[in-house]
Formats: sequence, C-alpha cells, structure tokens
Amino acid sequence: MRIFIAFFFVFSWVSHAQDFTLKGFTEAVFIVSDINKSSQFYQDYAGWEVRSKAQVSPELRQLWQLPQQAKLQQVLLANKGENRGYVRLIQIDNVPQQVIRANTQSWDVGGIFDVNVRVADMASKRKQLQDAGWRGTSDPVSFTFGPYEVSEWITSGFDGVSFALIQRHKPVLEGWPNLKHFSRVFNSTQVVNDIDSSLAFYRDVLGFKVYLQHKGASKEAGPNVLGLPFNLTTKIPRSVYILHPQKRNEGSIELLQFHGAQGKNVSELASPPNLGIVTLRFPVDNLAALRAHLIENKVEIVSQTSLTLAPYGQVDILAIRTPDRTWIEFYQVVDTIIK
Repeated sequence: MRIFIAFFFVFSWVSHAQDFTLKGFTEAVFIVSDINKSSQFYQDYAGWEVRSKAQVSPELRQLWQLPQQAKLQQVLLANKGENRGYVRLIQIDNVPQQVIRANTQSWDVGGIFDVNVRVADMASKRKQLQDAGWRGTSDPVSFTFGPYEVSEWITSGFDGVSFALIQRHKPVLEGWPNLKHFSRVFNSTQVVNDIDSSLAFYRDVLGFKVYLQHKGASKEAGPNVLGLPFNLTTKIPRSVYILHPQKRNEGSIELLQFHGAQGKNVSELASPPNLGIVTLRFPVDNLAALRAHLIENKVEIVSQTSLTLAPYGQVDILAIRTPDRTWIEFYQVVDTIIK
C-alpha cells in the first residue's frame, strides 16, 4: 500500500459481459534454490506452518514448459488458522536458473516486486530479519493515508524474494485474529514500464476494480519506503493502483510506475524456472469462458493443463503474461480434495 488519487484513461480492449467470475489470488508461488532452508526460515521467522508437502503433479512441467529431466518438489505454507494467502515454495533441479530480481532497485521493472504481509510488531520483526541477513530498501517508514497510520518496511532475502511488512498503528486493526508474526499474504506489487496498458489489462480485460489509486510525488523530501534518494522524493512522481475483482485489499494486485526514475527491465526473466516470486494464482469459476475472453482480447495463452494442486484438489489451470510480461495463472477447481 503506498499512497493514492484518481485519474482516467481511454483504452481499446474489447469489453463484453463476462461469463466468468474471478477472485483475488489465493497463493503466491516462490521458486527457491533450497526448499528446506526456505521452508524452515518461514516457519521460524514468519510463524507459518506447513500445510502440504504433496508430490508435485507431473503436469506442472507442461504448464511451466520445463524439460522432462526437471525434478520438482514443493511445500505449501500458511499463516496458522488461515485458508488463503498461501505461499507455495517450489524447488526445481536439473535446469539452469537465474534470480528474477537480482540486484534490483525498487524502480527496476519486471516480474513481481513483493508480497505484502501484516506484522504485529515491526521493530522486533525487523531486528529478527536483519539478524538473519535480510536487508531493506530503507528503514521502516511511518506515514498516514486517509484514516490509517501505518509503518512499512520492504525487505529482501533468499532468491530475490521481497516482502513489504506493514504494521497498522491507528485505528486498531480488526479482523486479523491469526496475526502473530507474519499474516497471510494479502497484496502483491508489480513495478511496471507502462502503467496505462497494465491498468487497462487488469481493469478492462479481467474486470478488476480499483481499490486505491494515486499519482504524485512526496510532499516533502526525506525517507521513503521505496528507497529513493531523499532529495528526489519530491521530484519523481509515482503512479499506484491497487486492484481486485471485488474491490478488496485481499488477494489484490498493486501496479507501480516511477515517472522519471529509470533502471533495468528484468521482465524476460520473470517466468519459471527462474528464482523468486514467479506467479500469483487466481481462482475462477469458468476457466473456459475466461480463456475465450482472453483470446478475444488478443491475450496469448502461454500454456494450459489439468493437475492436482493441494489443498484445492484437481484443477484446470492456464498461464498468461500480462502486458508487462508478468507470469500469472488462473485455475478452476474441478474435483475437490475430500478430507
């Protein structure tokens, strides 16, 4: 969550009544170099629990366009007591890999920049993570937007994975009874090269609704959560949109563009089997209708298959790339797991 105001664009996507209903993403998928190390770290420091170690469905190779010799294993992690906002760790052996967002700055575009979690105590969690070797783009920054007073810290660690840790100060946070260390993942940011086309895709093609929006630079020079030089915070405007199919900040995506700060573009690395936050998975009630809608809007379907995906069951799933080349996936449950 960064800061927010309204403006409008005109686009040329095909717009028709949709025969499908999307929901916010239920999980973020991290491809990791050492699944045991990562899994134990998130259990110890995020307080998450292992929800599944099910064998990876062989069909994932097809979805991710991996060679037959690729060897995969997975761990599904969850905030205790929650049934959404999962993180799925996947290790892939026997294939060459690069880190998607290695040695990047906040304004470098491409891939998934971070995932957002709430924390109950920023100071203690920051110390724990720094002691474990994680580093931030800045010190934690406190700010106000609307009625909310929060602190935020963006920190990066293994495999180029970044988290935005957010602590609510006022008003009192309600509706998060399981918040002890890290909450469930509830939002995820993409730093994009052309926010107009990305906004048009999510809003006009997928039908997402704008939850929050902003365009502008900081009012005062100084510390900022994105790590801009203090003297440039008032000179580099940022455009921010948070979007969700039902206009919620829960499984939502955040689009961010820096106007005037240019860096590298890692979008061509932002796909399996490369390391980092590789995809978000969105449930849909009619995948066939979504697929037809995407094709009608000239969105390329990268791949599609059926596979077993714990904890949901048997799913039909397809992958696409957004206008900024971010890899995202949509799935429909066709046979639920009986517990």
